Amino acid sequence: MYAIAVIVIAAIAYFLYRELYGKRKGLPPGPTPWPIVGNIFQLDFNRPEKSLIQWGKQYGPVFTIWMPLPFVIVNDYELMKESFLKQGDIFVGRPKTFLLNDIAKGNYGLVFARDELWREQRRFALHTLRDFGVGRNMLEPKILDQARELISILHSTKGPTQLKPALAFAVGNVINVMVVGYAWKFGDQKMEEFRTTLEEFGMAATKPTIFLLELYPWIRFLEPPFNIGYKRLKEINDHFRSFFIEEIRKHKETLDENQPPRDYTDAYLIEMNKRIKAGNQGSFTERQLMFAMGDIWAAGMDTTVNTLRYAILYLLNYPKVLKKLHEEMDEMVGRERELSMNDQKILPYLCATIEEVQRLGSLGAIGLQRTVTEDVVVGGYRLPKETIVVPQLPSIHLDEKFFPDPYTFSPERHIDANGRFVKNEHILAFSIGKRACMGESLARMELFLFLGSLVQHCDFRPADGKTPPPFKVITGIIQCPAPYECVIIPRT
Repeated sequence: MYAIAVIVIAAIAYFLYRELYGKRKGLPPGPTPWPIVGNIFQLDFNRPEKSLIQWGKQYGPVFTIWMPLPFVIVNDYELMKESFLKQGDIFVGRPKTFLLNDIAKGNYGLVFARDELWREQRRFALHTLRDFGVGRNMLEPKILDQARELISILHSTKGPTQLKPALAFAVGNVINVMVVGYAWKFGDQKMEEFRTTLEEFGMAATKPTIFLLELYPWIRFLEPPFNIGYKRLKEINDHFRSFFIEEIRKHKETLDENQPPRDYTDAYLIEMNKRIKAGNQGSFTERQLMFAMGDIWAAGMDTTVNTLRYAILYLLNYPKVLKKLHEEMDEMVGRERELSMNDQKILPYLCATIEEVQRLGSLGAIGLQRTVTEDVVVGGYRLPKETIVVPQLPSIHLDEKFFPDPYTFSPERHIDANGRFVKNEHILAFSIGKRACMGESLARMELFLFLGSLVQHCDFRPADGKTPPPFKVITGIIQCPAPYECVIIPRT
């Protein structure tokens, strides 16, 4: 009996030593992880980026958190440039995870793809999206079509209104036309179901117990009776993917390879069939197409919609900024003609407002994980190949060295003494390095044309006429404003 007790005590002691000290050897310092769960429950789940800013002040520009896998956080601008820009090829990996392997059967798509699959698919996606107008003026009329519809919907509202459904409709249609070739009608039941499923997935994927699956995949068998969230996540994922499976089926039935592609899906199927005939299919498969469609849709809609929601939330709380935007718009453009991307030159305050929204309205509370493709030194620490490294962008956006009084919304900080807009290199809303957002040019065009059109044709007031909605956020894959209402007054 004594021997058994000694063995048990020794085993517990070894486990605690390994969890609290042993496994941290060689990695940058950081907050002491709790056994089994790491630092997950030490984060402020309402504003995780604030926890990382605080830990950065305590542990320095590079530190480690356990989620429960180790994430090496890069919290310093110069170190980010040194790592993700100057050594860009080393910092392009994505982690292989239990969830990706179990739910997606691998690192498919564009966001989580890695190695040669990522390189091949990224080249194709960039080329094809450019053919459909991304980064070119030919996309401007399509965005303005949706902007007109958005304004019409908002002008028809009576009383306090949530902006999200109308914004999701407008932005979602820009993406939908590119990916599957058609636009939805506002209120379409299938669109609402799709949008809701996307939101549910974002929340389900960031449940704390889901993180635990990476080290302890066996806990999924404890559901039920325990609410791990794994079964629900798989159900939501299957429902989300079913939309793209159906679209691929319909496109295959109507595809004419002798005609120009109608959309991204057509272009992909044509390329895939050409490669199959040549005996060089490579990474071009229907599974890869399904996940690429989902990535383009999810990344392209959620980020822009919530940036616009942040923008109106700030304008409701800073009515003097809204007043200046209205004055600039009335003086330089008026209310009759449509906006153009060329108007950026004459609307510096609108450009500055968008820049400030992207600085302060953090969409990614914790940066998207990358892995290093070879052993590398970061901030004096040698990181072995496949180490997860995170460029923590909100820490730069809220750094007092670059932005005095960083939690104050002030577009003026982006206007020079001559009244011109000045782009700030420390604002990295689309990430940094070779894994930066592929859709940056599309998003910038959408933000300028949609927000500019809203300012041009709408005034926004608090729901009760007095008190603006509070700054509350919901943290999922995307950190977005909590639901809020406002009153829209047409500017005619």
